[in-house]
Amino acid sequence: MQSIRIAILAGAAMVVIAGMAVAQAPEKKPLQVQETNLEGITAEVTEVTRKEGVLTVKVRFRNTGAKATRVNILSNPSDVDKFYAVSGSTKLMPLRDSQKAPLMSAPDGYGQLQPDLKPAGSFLFWSKYPAPPASAKKVTFVTPHAAPFEDLPITEAQ
Repeated sequence: MQSIRIAILAGAAMVVIAGMAVAQAPEKKPLQVQETNLEGITAEVTEVTRKEGVLTVKVRFRNTGAKATRVNILSNPSDVDKFYAVSGSTKLMPLRDSQKAPLMSAPDGYGQLQPDLKPAGSFLFWSKYPAPPASAKKVTFVTPHAAPFEDLPITEAQ
């Protein structure tokens, strides 16, 4: 009977360990990393994907400092338009849904997006734009927090 209990506990431990391994999957290697104007925070573009006429950009804000920091990504609703992509000479503004809400990481009810990041913590910000033509293979992504991310390769999603 004791050996059955041990086997059950060992099996349960294996399930927990396997679950932890899945939850801690490695992060994607960034396409570009920039210092930001926010002390101790870097911005990493991790993905630029085109699918069915929509361009999705993902940026990970990372706390590289020694203390917890609030990252002021959006201060108010008008800050949404400070995040845009550029293809050639065309400025691509954030897409909006039928209620005029931007298709991006959800701000709070006041139009703010201000995650608190522990040291070594991160926050994944995403936003959607009208896709440039298929002939465009790279874009520039602009955020108010860093220099432009230039020549980002576009990946075609399946």
